[in-house]
Amino acid sequence: MSNPTPNSESIRVVLMTDADVFAGTERHILDLAGALRRRNVDASVACPGESPLAERAVAIGVPVHDIPKRGRIDFAAARTLRQLAESGVEIVHAHNGRCALAAAIGLRGTGAKLIITQHFLAPARTRRRGPAAFLSKFIHRFILRRTSRVIAISNAVAQAALDRGDIKDSQISVIHNGLEPVDTATLRDRAHLRREMDIPGESPFIFCAARLETEKNVSTLIRAMPAVLAANPAAQCLIAGRGRLQDELNSEIAGLNLQHHVRLLGFRADVNDLINAADCFVLPSPAEPFGLVLLEAMSLGKPVIATRAGGPMEIVEDNHTGLLVPPTDPAALAAAICRLLAHPADMGAQGRARFDQLFTADLMAVRVESLYRQILGHVSSPFPLPN
Repeated sequence: MSNPTPNSESIRVVLMTDADVFAGTERHILDLAGALRRRNVDASVACPGESPLAERAVAIGVPVHDIPKRGRIDFAAARTLRQLAESGVEIVHAHNGRCALAAAIGLRGTGAKLIITQHFLAPARTRRRGPAAFLSKFIHRFILRRTSRVIAISNAVAQAALDRGDIKDSQISVIHNGLEPVDTATLRDRAHLRREMDIPGESPFIFCAARLETEKNVSTLIRAMPAVLAANPAAQCLIAGRGRLQDELNSEIAGLNLQHHVRLLGFRADVNDLINAADCFVLPSPAEPFGLVLLEAMSLGKPVIATRAGGPMEIVEDNHTGLLVPPTDPAALAAAICRLLAHPADMGAQGRARFDQLFTADLMAVRVESLYRQILGHVSSPFPLPN
């Protein structure tokens, strides 16, 4: 999709998070801010000033408001947001519940609008019980009364919220995540990286990037590997990420005698280089709210495998741009991996085309801007509002 012509009437927007890490949500905020600024949207980021997001935002020319994280009900952040609204900020776009609460408190009476993006199938508050659950529901209702619209990053996330009774259908819009395409000129040489990772010659290379936590279900990928190796004896599977299950997963690898074929790499800053060097990418999570890393792989022309549940069903066209398998089914996952290793390029090229058509940061920004302008009551919005 070519870059659309920016709307002539500028608006001021602050994208807010309290995170001091750089993960999927922060990547989303950074890409959205950059793409909005390429349009006529004065987008800035509010986050802790020492965070990785702040550093990366400054590096690409996105202004940053330093809002340290202070307590669950952050009155200091609320005061800062109020000052920003009084200085002309028209929209605060919050990306988690704690930030949304600060905005709901701080924006009262200013005329600025609050928009929230829901990034998870089940927010943390849905797991609380007893008095904590009662208080969370009260706060959630307080925030929603002061929220102009909730954006869900997938139909799966929107449906989960509707099924819980969290929100009315008229209050929620689905806008899929988008990514800045990877600058392939910055990637390390594929052959050199393979040698560095001790992957002999053109041995089949399966890659996964996921936190080593229960919800990512990396164990299913490990348990699929014996069947993969039966058909592809030289195959290598590398898994980037860290988490509480590292020791348990290493024990599982040893128990299946896979030490020479499956390796846990821990945190890697060069995930895109590893994706580019791989033959296929696997995300074994049983239920992802979206699956941003799938877009990274597709943008690099890699065939992907994910589970037939949640957000990946909206990203991957089964048997066309990748493969979808039942959750927690090692045999089905092994069969899918073997199929892609036999013909790795076909679905990869189709996945790249789908990424370019539907999932770029520029397209995401068009849709988000359209929503902003509708909420602000502008007379015309040149792009159809999604959902």
